Amino acid sequence: MRKISSEALNKKDTKGIYYLIINDRYYIGKDVYIEQKRRIKDHIRDLNTGRHYNTYLQRAYNKHQSFEFGVLWKGKCSLDELSEKEIFYIAKYDSYQNGYNLTIGGEGGKGMKYTKEQLEAKSERVTGEKNPVSKLTNEQFFEIVELLKKGKTNKEIADIYELHDRYVSLIRHKKRFKKLWEKVNDYTPIKSENQLKARGKVTEEMFLDIVRMLNEGASNAEIERKHSLSAGTGSRIRHKKLYKQWWERLV
Repeated sequence: MRKISSEALNKKDTKGIYYLIINDRYYIGKDVYIEQKRRIKDHIRDLNTGRHYNTYLQRAYNKHQSFEFGVLWKGKCSLDELSEKEIFYIAKYDSYQNGYNLTIGGEGGKGMKYTKEQLEAKSERVTGEKNPVSKLTNEQFFEIVELLKKGKTNKEIADIYELHDRYVSLIRHKKRFKKLWEKVNDYTPIKSENQLKARGKVTEEMFLDIVRMLNEGASNAEIERKHSLSAGTGSRIRHKKLYKQWWERLV
């Protein structure tokens, strides 16, 4: 059995704080294997392949095609202490407000708790268009909500705003712009493919029958069962979110 030196063991236990710099702005992170630069290597790989989870950092790299990296601190410490150091260096290099960090740091510590001020700062920064990875303004978000209410598919909305349809899907199901969604009333998520299917299923004759049922007090569920429509379609027809031209021309 090969004997492991005490120096190698010490290096294995060494934790640290590292940085990336793109266009004079910092990203700060922590690494429990700082001697091997594992996290830095992960960032380099993901940026080079265009798959980095931090799209703000990825876009900056795509634009400038270069970055610097290095170690700010390394030594022996607990995970909580390492998280505290990460918070300290993110604040010191202003990489949360004016850099690429998406949080104030400290995630992963076994007991790390944000102060009230830190939580408020985090919430304020990532709300709506203030989020550095947001692809839309607040105004555009509310425009998209209206399009969703009218039955537009992910693909149709994506084409209008030059987005990926998967990003629109996240908005549709309230996984993006959560704070802004709190201001929206009368909206029920419906899968994009169901919107498309519903369009092809309803003929003018069916539409007139649905209007008749509505006038006679039928529930949304009754309408959907009779005409084999997806859940939520009856409500959207009732509130004139679908088939607006037919509402104007036939009713």
